[in-house]
Amino acid sequence: MKILDCTLRDGSYAINFQFSKNQTSKICYDLESCKVPFIEIGHGVGLGASQNGYGKAMESDETYMIAANEVLSTSKWGMFSIPGISKSDDYLKASDYNMQFIRIGIDPNNFDQSKKFITLAKKLNFYTCVNFMKSYNINPKKFSEFALEAHKLGGDVVYIVDSAGSMLPDQISKYINEIKNKSDKIKIGFHGHDNLGLATANSLKAFEMGADIVDAS
Repeated sequence: MKILDCTLRDGSYAINFQFSKNQTSKICYDLESCKVPFIEIGHGVGLGASQNGYGKAMESDETYMIAANEVLSTSKWGMFSIPGISKSDDYLKASDYNMQFIRIGIDPNNFDQSKKFITLAKKLNFYTCVNFMKSYNINPKKFSEFALEAHKLGGDVVYIVDSAGSMLPDQISKYINEIKNKSDKIKIGFHGHDNLGLATANSLKAFEMGADIVDAS
């Protein structure tokens, strides 16, 4: 199992997206020193959010990219993207700054609209995570069908996302079991929130069930 740290992205909600370039560089450097393999940066809502009315971050997307790219040599850095808020040009710009991974936040009800973004991400050689936001709104069996389709499109990791922090460890088991029953080739990630104080328990359950990446912050 690998850890992806999203303090600099999802954690930015807590400070109204006001991480500075220097803070981004310092935290990236410290996380790499701790051998964290994946570090997510940028606006909490993702690429393109500042210019599309989702709260203005202290720095531009490009500045966050530069901050990470300047200090990281072994850890991979990447950003979040919600199709519609992010545009194709945002992906091309990120590629110019040597971004290594992207996490595409998808509403399963609009999955068809997101397919072209998965295809573009793979074309740009991004390690591509498909994050099904509010995963609990889909039953585990149906979720596994979405997971398989995302995998066939080229998604490197399919994420179970507990957006409201409302899931329980036994639910995590059911979702992962259904995915594994669908295909043992699908890599699985888990992103927990702590509204019920269960993010750590759920993350440990995901680890026990064989998840490939678990988020930390």
